[in-house]
Amino acid sequence: MQTLLDRGADGDWAEAEAAIERLAAAPADEGLVIREIWLLRLQALLAGTHGDGGAYAHLRDRYRELAKTLGFIDD
Repeated sequence: MQTLLDRGADGDWAEAEAAIERLAAAPADEGLVIREIWLLRLQALLAGTHGDGGAYAHLRDRYRELAKTLGFIDD
């Protein structure tokens, strides 16, 4: 999906957005945090691509906090 967002050709953003929405709507096992962290990252990238700085910052911060909580990144 990041490739679609980076390329930005006709229909790429819509295709990426549809894929992210499908991921968000798909049933998932409770406690599957890797799905949640990927979803936050992709939603942040999409918001940034659309120029929505407020949504991007909010999603980015949620992504970072979850990554810290899970031990993926240090403070």
